[in-house]
Parts: sequence; C-alpha cells; structure tokens
Amino acid sequence: MNRALWIIAFWLALMACTYLALTPSPPDAVSHFSDVLLHAFAFTVLTFLCSVAHFRQGYLYPALWMLAYGVAIELVQGQIEARSAEFGDLVVDVLGIAIGLALVRVFGATVLSLSAKVLQIVGLEEDRK
Repeated sequence: MNRALWIIAFWLALMACTYLALTPSPPDAVSHFSDVLLHAFAFTVLTFLCSVAHFRQGYLYPALWMLAYGVAIELVQGQIEARSAEFGDLVVDVLGIAIGLALVRVFGATVLSLSAKVLQIVGLEEDRK
C-alpha cells in the first residue's frame, strides 16, 4: 500500500505539471511565480516522487525519465502558439532533477519509513515485523 500511494502521488503530480506546462494560459495563482522557480520546483518534486515510487534504488533511471519528460515538454511547448520552447528551461529542469535526486539520497529511506508508519497507524498497512 505504501508504494502504491507514492506511485499515485507521482502520477498525479506528473499530470498536474503536464497540464500546467501545456495549457495556453495557466491559472493566475501559478503565473505569479517565476518561470525558473516553477521549473525547478516541479522537477525537484517529480524526480523525488519518481525515485521513491518507481526506482527505490539507483539514480540513473529517474534522472533519465525526468530529463526525457523535460525535453518532451519543451518540444510540445514549441508547437503551442501561446508557449515557447526554451533551452534555459531545460537547464533549470536539470537543476531540479539534481536537487530531487539529492533529496532522495538524504531523505528517501526516512520518508518511506515514515509513510509506512502513518499507514500502519491509520490501519491501511499491516506491521511487517
């Protein structure tokens, strides 16, 4: 159950980021922030969630998947009239990926352990002792 919740969290975040990246006019609440900050935050969160949900060990695959996602988003944005593809956005995406991987390295095991304990407390997961 613990892993399933992380997988759901990753895919929900990915869908939300994809919508925000590809919609011609993002909601006002999002457009108040710097584009650089939004890219860095999105790719940090997505990389962290991807790593925890799908790749518990290793850093290469989540990094490559998120880089491919970043390239794909920029290519599609280049085809949308109200958007534009920017190499600088991809550079910031890579920075976000690096931060996400660093957070997984430092906090990944702790986050998985804590979420498993929370699920046990609320009765959604059995104690595996």
